[in-house]
Amino acid sequence: MSTLPESPGAQSRPPVLVLGATGDLGSAVARRLSADGTPVIVHGYSRTTELAYLADETGALARVEADLTTDDGVDALAETLAGFETLSGLINCSGINPSPDTVAEIDQAEWQLTLDLNLTSAWRTASLALPKLRAARSGAVVLVSSVFGIRTPSRRGAYGVSKHALTGLAQAIAQEEEGIVRANVVAPGPMWSESSRQVFVKHARKEGVTVDQYISYRAARIPGHRFVTADAVAKVCVFLASDVAGAINGQCIVADGGEY
Repeated sequence: MSTLPESPGAQSRPPVLVLGATGDLGSAVARRLSADGTPVIVHGYSRTTELAYLADETGALARVEADLTTDDGVDALAETLAGFETLSGLINCSGINPSPDTVAEIDQAEWQLTLDLNLTSAWRTASLALPKLRAARSGAVVLVSSVFGIRTPSRRGAYGVSKHALTGLAQAIAQEEEGIVRANVVAPGPMWSESSRQVFVKHARKEGVTVDQYISYRAARIPGHRFVTADAVAKVCVFLASDVAGAINGQCIVADGGEY
């Protein structure tokens, strides 16, 4: 855990906590918030150098390196948040896309890790952030799900289950916070990046096709035959975390470029 010096005027608006900020979407969210003048707290795990660079680039008020599937990791995040009276938002981009095994094939360890990171850590970190968001009297939680959290195809069982549950978590928060804190879910379609290509490699092998064939198949289902970008989805996340989206609560917003 590391806390950085505050920049001038940084506390004019409470910061937004961005979890999973070293991933493609998380880093795009942090950069988008910073460009809009919103202070950020950034979290990542294992990619220490990338997290330090992102914190410097965005002028982050703090950075946290922690494994949020562990008690120590959650404690490290709690320690950092203790230094802030309020938050204006929590955008959770943390997650794992496991091996494309069937329900019958996946082993218990991988199933449990998927639920621990994609779902349980989302609940634990939201419970930490909610008092800070409530104190701001106008806070927002944005949980990043997936189109597979709306309809789960074959070989996405663990992933789909964990992402489906995020909508239930957001809806519970929306009802319990009575409009003081809003909570919504963003369900992206596939976002093009080198890391997503590596996921496509695994799926192509399981399907018995080449990577290019698998990519072409997925792209053909999207109008314009192109994947959404991380920055395009980041704009949706930032919008939902802003006061402009004050009428949107307990919803799942699909951001897939029209793939249906």
